[in-house]
Amino acid sequence: MSSPTTTQNERRDRTQKEIKQLIADRNSVIAQYYNLAKQSEDLVVEDLNNNTNNTLELLEDFCQELVDYMATGHFEIYRRIEEGNERRDTITRLASKIMPRINNTTQIAVAFNDLYDDTSKLNSKDIEQLPGHLAKLGEELATRIDLEDQFIDTLLAASNKPVLTAVNV
Repeated sequence: MSSPTTTQNERRDRTQKEIKQLIADRNSVIAQYYNLAKQSEDLVVEDLNNNTNNTLELLEDFCQELVDYMATGHFEIYRRIEEGNERRDTITRLASKIMPRINNTTQIAVAFNDLYDDTSKLNSKDIEQLPGHLAKLGEELATRIDLEDQFIDTLLAASNKPVLTAVNV
């Protein structure tokens, strides 16, 4: 049988592992986002008929990474909050303020994914709107990252661990 200290240390280790995974997924999404945004400006309707188009392939890959990133946050980091299992007051207070906004960013990302994940179904209007949709998604991702960093810093401080940010991972 494990002691309370051992169980607490295991939870802390798991939380740090989950945070590192979230940051790795986030960094991958950001890199793909910038590549896609750069290439989407040059995407034209004729590319719909060219299945080898690099931008459309990048779009599909980006959508998959985006969904993985969102899932990591919700199923790894935020699940204890959503299930009501978090006991630390500083975390629950912060979560009550920021989780609605984080959930909103998730809904916007899911809507983007639903529209663009299957490029074989895109039409000319979808292609024309991609740069604008990417701009809106980029704003939401920036908001989410700021909120996540607040949450991560609070989680780690509550665990008496050094602050871990995307910069020093």
